[in-house]
Amino acid sequence: MVLKGKERKCICDKTGLLGKITGKRRKIPKPELNEIRLNLFTTRNSDGTGFLILQGKDIQLRYDRRIEDTDIRAICRYIKESPRRITKLDLSYNNVTDKGFFRILKKLLIKSRSSIVNLNIMNNRLTRLSIQQLAKYAKLLKLKYLRLNGNRLGTKGGEYFARFLMNNSSVEFLDIGETNQTLTSIAQIVTALRYDHGGNTAIKVFDFSRAIPVFNRYPYESKWFAYHIEYLLERNSNIIELHLQKNQFISHDMEYFARGLRKNTTLLFLDLGFNKIGDYGIELLARYLAEGPQLLLLNVAGNGINDTGARALSFGMPFSKIRALDIGRNNLTDAGVIDILNTVKKPFFLRFLNIWGNKITHDSCVIIERMLLSGVLFQHTIDVKIYPVDGVLHAAYYPNPADRNKHRYYNELEFDNLQPIYHIKRNVVEPKKKVKVDCKQRHKLDKTDKYNF
Repeated sequence: MVLKGKERKCICDKTGLLGKITGKRRKIPKPELNEIRLNLFTTRNSDGTGFLILQGKDIQLRYDRRIEDTDIRAICRYIKESPRRITKLDLSYNNVTDKGFFRILKKLLIKSRSSIVNLNIMNNRLTRLSIQQLAKYAKLLKLKYLRLNGNRLGTKGGEYFARFLMNNSSVEFLDIGETNQTLTSIAQIVTALRYDHGGNTAIKVFDFSRAIPVFNRYPYESKWFAYHIEYLLERNSNIIELHLQKNQFISHDMEYFARGLRKNTTLLFLDLGFNKIGDYGIELLARYLAEGPQLLLLNVAGNGINDTGARALSFGMPFSKIRALDIGRNNLTDAGVIDILNTVKKPFFLRFLNIWGNKITHDSCVIIERMLLSGVLFQHTIDVKIYPVDGVLHAAYYPNPADRNKHRYYNELEFDNLQPIYHIKRNVVEPKKKVKVDCKQRHKLDKTDKYNF
């Protein structure tokens, strides 16, 4: 009650309230990672499943810290008690160590203990001890997707992982790039994937990027790595997608690749981006493509390819079944770009073409514009967009759907700034549909088995 003659007085602490609003965010205490908070980071799918996404950058921006071993107990309890079936756990870019991974392995990954089939634990603090335990329970796991890249596993960890591959039959999508391997562990991992040694027959997608061995006494020679990849291609009939980015392969290493590819009948996607294969290396691949192999997607971006290599590739492309080609970020000029564009009209038309990062001027833009108008190319399948300035055509970067792969691979945030938690929406999981080709020459593509693409 306010007496007459006296002014109203606010008893609120204005300075304290303003500090809470505009000040630094409060660091979340460890015990506060409970069911309510975890439920906010769970995406809902229309089929009744859910994805628990706890990416380190997002958690850091919200709570000023990342996921640690002390949080794993609450995460395991939430996944087990959640009414929604959690099938994916994303812990990338956090501070989980071997102790936390042991708990995840025993509480969630072993069959019948949870519904997790997709685990992303890239760029944490795992060591060879985690892989040793993973190999111990290899026969009891039900994982299909496993990403361990960015952890320091070392040579011993590679040996344990080879043992895991020999005993596991559930993992189909595997990523172990940038895990501090040496040629010794690389040889053991590759041997574990060869059928002539009774190896793994379940892996379909294998990412061994940035696996550059480091030695103390002598420098790394990429030919030995390429030698093992040759045997992997020759004696594995299950892998359909192979990623080998940033391994410093040179042009002569493609001789091993070409020999292995000629004896392989299952590989559909070969990713050699950001190596050093040069003109001679791409010429060797072009000779292989001229034989009409089953390969559908080829990535040779960032390999120092010049116009000579582009012309050699243009001689092999018309006979191939390539549907997606990424030759961006090389040293092509108009001559090389035009040679590549002249191979687009072939029996198997390209669906995706990435050429950004080369020297594209008016002459190339004229041909690209004509192909877009005639329906040979489509704007959503090429990564450049043509625009005129004073009668001269120029090319601007226009990302197509294929360029989203790297964005998703590194788990980049969708926006520059932190978004409210309500941006997590319900995902609609649509049933798989048959592949449709958006071009006027569809009847020519029907000659192939398009349903298996």
